Amino acid sequence: MGYRPLALGAIALLTFQVCFAQQPSLNLVTFEAPPYQISREGTDIRGETVNTVTCAAKAAGWTTNITMVPQKRAIYSLKRNMADGYFAADPSAELDAIARQSYPVALEKWYFFTLDALPKPSKDRIGVVDGSNEEAWLKANGYNIYLSVTSPKQLLALLERGRINAALMDERVMQDLNTDSGTPAIDSLHSHFLRYAPLHLYLGNVFQVTYPSFLSAFNEALPTCMGKNLQLSERELTHIEVLTRRLLAELRGLLNLQQALKSGPKPSTLAEVLSIDSKWQALAPKAELPLASHIRNLPASQTLENWQRSYQGLVTEVMLVNSMGTIAAMSQLTSDYWQGDEPKFLEVAGSELTTEPRDRNFLFVSPVRYDQSTTRFQISVSAPLFSGDDKAPNGVIVLGLDIEEAMGI
Repeated sequence: MGYRPLALGAIALLTFQVCFAQQPSLNLVTFEAPPYQISREGTDIRGETVNTVTCAAKAAGWTTNITMVPQKRAIYSLKRNMADGYFAADPSAELDAIARQSYPVALEKWYFFTLDALPKPSKDRIGVVDGSNEEAWLKANGYNIYLSVTSPKQLLALLERGRINAALMDERVMQDLNTDSGTPAIDSLHSHFLRYAPLHLYLGNVFQVTYPSFLSAFNEALPTCMGKNLQLSERELTHIEVLTRRLLAELRGLLNLQQALKSGPKPSTLAEVLSIDSKWQALAPKAELPLASHIRNLPASQTLENWQRSYQGLVTEVMLVNSMGTIAAMSQLTSDYWQGDEPKFLEVAGSELTTEPRDRNFLFVSPVRYDQSTTRFQISVSAPLFSGDDKAPNGVIVLGLDIEEAMGI
C-alpha cells in the first residue's frame, strides 16, 4: 500500500511528459503591424497573420509562443537562436543566410501614397517606417529613402506637411490608420500600386536541423489557414474586371470561340470524363495523353498559345471549357482535364447548363493563389460563353493572370 502514492505520482508525471511531448511549443517573434499583427496590453497578440501562423503550426502538431518586438530585434533574436522563427518577413539575403522561409503567411499590397496625382512618384523624398520590410526592399532596389520614422502615423503627418512627397506602406495598414481622426483622410490621397509583398515565416537553421519535418507540414496547411485573407479588395476586383473585359474583347477578335468549342473533343459520359481525367493528372505536367496532344495541336489552341505569349508575364493560362466541364482548347497543358467540379466553372456556368439562366456579362474572379513552382501569385477569371440567343451558357473561357502584373497595368 505504501508504494501506491509513489506509483500514482510516477504515472501522473509520465502522462504529463507524454502530453507535453505531443504538443511542443514554437517560440516565435514578430512586430507590430495592424491588422496583421496587433499587441494589446503586451501579452494579447492577435491579428490575421498571427491567426494564420498559429493555425498552420497547430495543423503541424505544435503550439505557438509569440513575442512582439521591433523588427531589428526580431532578426537579432533569430540570428542568436533566441527564437525558433520570425514572421512576417519579406525575403532577404540576410535572412536566407541564417534561416529557411516558409510559403507566404501573408500577402501585403504596397502602395505609394501621395498628395498629388502623378502616375508614379519620383524616387526622391520617399518616407518609410524604420526597420520595416518596405525600407529593406526600397534599399535593395535602389530607391533613395529621404526619411525613416518610427510609425506609419508619422509618415502621414510628414506627407500632409509636405516634408515628404511619397509614403510607402501596405494598403491595409493605411485603411487601419484611416479610422484615426488624427491622420489625413485616405480619400484625399492618391495611391500608386508598387508590388504585392509575400511575407514568410523564417525558421532558424538550428530548429530546421532538429525538426526537419515541421516546415513541410506547416506549408501544407497554409492555403486552408490563410483562407479569406487572399480575397481581392473591391478596388482590385474593379481593376481586374476592366482589364479582363479588354483582354476578352481582343481575344474574340482573333478567335471564333463558339467554333473552337465545337471543334474540341467532348466525351459522351461523365464516367468517360473521370477516367480520362485520372490518367491526365497522373501524367501532367511531365507527360501527356494522346488526347492532350491532340487538343494542344488544334488551331484554336495554337491561337490561344500565341496570344498568351504576346502577354508574357501577365497571362499565365487560357482555356476553353465545354458544357461538360472538359477542355476544348488550351494555351498550354493543364494540370487536369475536367474543370466541371471547380469554382472557375461552377460559379459561371452553374451545375445545370441547359436549364439555369446566367448573366452574359458575369465574371468570376478567384481568390489569389500562390504558385510555389513560380513563386508568384495568380488568379483565374472566368466568363460564360453563349451560342446565339441561348439563355444558358454552352461553355466557359478561363484566363489565368499574374495578379502583380495585372495590378501594375
